[in-house]
This record gives sequence, structure tokens and C-alpha cells, in this order.
Amino acid sequence: MRNVFVLFISLLLFIGCSLSPDPLKSAFKTDEFLKKIVKDKDKYEIQILYTKLSKNNLGQTEFSDFKFQLNDEKYFYPASTIKLPIAVLALSKINELRAKGSNISPKSKIKLSLLNNNKEIILKDSITSFQNLIADVFLVSDNSASNVLIDFIGYNYFNSSISNLGFENTYLNHKFNPDPFVDSSWIISTLDNEIISSNENQITVLASSNISNLKKGEKRFINGEIKNESLDFSSKNRTSVTDMHNIMKNLIYPEITISKFNLNVEDYDFLRYWMSRFTYEDLGTKYIGDDRFFNTYNKFFIHGTDTILNNTDVRVYNKIGQAYGTSTDSAYIKNYKEDVEFFLTATIYTNKNKIINDNIYEYEDIAIPFLSKLSKALYQELLD
Repeated sequence: MRNVFVLFISLLLFIGCSLSPDPLKSAFKTDEFLKKIVKDKDKYEIQILYTKLSKNNLGQTEFSDFKFQLNDEKYFYPASTIKLPIAVLALSKINELRAKGSNISPKSKIKLSLLNNNKEIILKDSITSFQNLIADVFLVSDNSASNVLIDFIGYNYFNSSISNLGFENTYLNHKFNPDPFVDSSWIISTLDNEIISSNENQITVLASSNISNLKKGEKRFINGEIKNESLDFSSKNRTSVTDMHNIMKNLIYPEITISKFNLNVEDYDFLRYWMSRFTYEDLGTKYIGDDRFFNTYNKFFIHGTDTILNNTDVRVYNKIGQAYGTSTDSAYIKNYKEDVEFFLTATIYTNKNKIINDNIYEYEDIAIPFLSKLSKALYQELLD
């Protein structure tokens, strides 16, 4: 009899879970634009991972994940989203250097010298700090700052570290363009002239044979002409929606996530601060007056194409990426006033003419509105 009772309760719980509405599908139904885009979900290569947060009887935070077309073996170009783990591992390497006796911190002044392909110094002893570099990465997704961090940590360090942490779908093979110094190498040293940049011989990681969607576009724009060939992404940078989502979870709730970064409390606070900033709050003097960097720049979720900040109660801790037709955002979204919070990572591909690298993509018309409306619908559902 007891076994029958247990079976009955289990069946009720199963039925209850089955009947619970999927918040992603519910969100799609709230907006005609979302409905239209989701109908062509395969064409747009949409992948979404959404996490609701709740408290159990002990007051502990619990995650409930919801997926839409999630496929870690289907390639999409990560663009600047991969700058987030670059910043994380830069702080991790700083902690390793400090443990070995180096007098260095994120706020320490460092010297940058630039070598060309002939190993000739073309820029000597420019002074900055890792704090300034990482701030530029999050505020304006600065390519040059990101490329300096790559030379600091090294490709091999990044790839082995991120894999050991369990993020096996993420690897780094190249720097970011446009950057006038993309083909040069940064030598980074402390003010005591201790060289701390990587001097490893790079090992390129190639996509495994089980990864699909590695060729983009039916035609390719290169050297001023269109060629009848796709662009092969087999040796390009890579991540997955799952990896990005779990990295974000770790940075916000490190105490209840499995993978542990080599970061201290100050490091987590530092990253959260810069991930959440709007440009009007902390934009450096070198960017002031540049109309490109409007108030909600780098915030696809919630704010989208709005150039004016309409809701100051909502904080978006995020990193976006956009290139080759792919638009992606990965974020923790929190309204402290209403105590509403959730994690959301989503990617969408727009390339109507099917020509890759011609910079004609439907970012403003489709991609960014989709990401914005999706996040707003999920946010409103939690408010209600």
C-alpha cells in the first residue's frame, strides 16, 4: 500500500510539472513580433537558456532552467561575449602571480610595449592598469583592451583553464578586429620591469567533428569582391549558450555553482560592478562626446535599441557579442526594488542576403528587438 501511495504522489508531481507553463513559450505568445520570429526559429538559429530563481523552505536560492532550441554542438560565432571569460581569467592570473610573490593587483600600474611581427618595438612603456582595461571591455567592448588581456594570459592558459573549469565548449584562437595593433604583440610588465605577459607558443584548437553549422553564408565578401563560398569557422573562437550562461551564474552566485574561478571577493565585486554599468555612469573621458556610446550601449536585453535609459530600477549584468550576423547577450537581470531576478542567454542569426562578411545584417530590425522583447516579456511575467 505504501508503494502505491508513493507512486501516486510521484505521478501527481510529474503531472503538475508537465502542466506548468514553459515561461519561454509563454513569453513568445505575449508579442506578435516574437511570435513571427520564433516561427522561423531554424532560419534564425535561435538558442535560448533562461533561469528562474526561487527560495526553498530553508531560504536557499534554487535555479530552474528552461531551454529553447539549445544545442551545444551547433556552432555560433561568440564575437565579444568571449571577452567575459577573458576578463575573468585575467584576474585569475593576477591572483596566481601574487601567490608567487609578484607585487601586482587589478589597480596596479602596468607598462605596455608593442612589438610588430619583426619583434621591433613600435610603442614603448605606455602606462595603464588592468582595472582600466577591464572597464573598457565592459563599457564599450573595446577590442584593443581585450587584445592586451589576451597577450597577458595567453591562448594556452585560457584554453586549458576554461576547460579544466568544466566549460568544454569554449576556446580562444584569435584576437578581435578592428584593432590597428591586432597583428602585433603586447609585452606587459610591472613598474619594477617584471615581464608578466605570456610568451607561450600558441596551440590552435580546432572544432571537433561533431560540431555542426561551422560554415556560414552561401557567399562570402572578401578583398572587395563577393565569392561563391561560405566562411569556415572551424578555427574561429567558440563558446556555447550553456557555457556562457553557467559562467554568468558563477559570477553572480559563486557559492552555489559547481565550477570555481580563482577569484576573491573583491574580484567578484569588481566584475559585477563593471558588467552592470551604463555608459553615462562611468564612461572614461576618452569616450565622452562620442555619440556611438549612448546611455544603454552594450545592453541588448531590456534596453535594446533605446538610446535613452527609461528604467533605472533594472540592472543588467551582461556581456554582448555581435559579428558575422550573430547577435548574442548573456546576462543576470535584477530589479532590486521589486526583488525580481533571472538569468538569460540568447543568440540569434540574421543574414537575409546570405552573404557573410558584407556587414549587411538585420541587427536593428530583427536581432536586437528580438533580444530586447524576449527579455522584457520574461521580466514582465515575473513582475506579474
